[in-house]
Amino acid sequence: MLRVTAAAMALGTLTLVLAGCGHSAFAVRTVPRIAADNVGKPVSRLQEAFGEPRKIDQASTKWVYVWFLPQKPDGAPTGFHGCEMEVTVDARSQRVLGYSLSNIGWSSCREMERKIRVAEL
Repeated sequence: MLRVTAAAMALGTLTLVLAGCGHSAFAVRTVPRIAADNVGKPVSRLQEAFGEPRKIDQASTKWVYVWFLPQKPDGAPTGFHGCEMEVTVDARSQRVLGYSLSNIGWSSCREMERKIRVAEL
């Protein structure tokens, strides 16, 4: 009887594990963490998370992608608020080399969050 119970539990666990495979999982992460986690990875991952960049400055060896992420914090006066993210990308491999973040207005880039795909098959 113990073997039957153990086999049933193992089959149930395997079913749960396999049910989680093959689907994309999303998580909410802060903008600095998303940028840092994508250094060395294709810039397309950032485009998936943030959409098309506001502009792309192209040089022969590197490109600079610029995103503006609007945010109006509670209590902020009317105006231009958000976070600007500049990402340096290798022109040949299209992989992220580095990034910088700039607070605009009353926004704080550290507090901004976005939904990003964290697992894919």
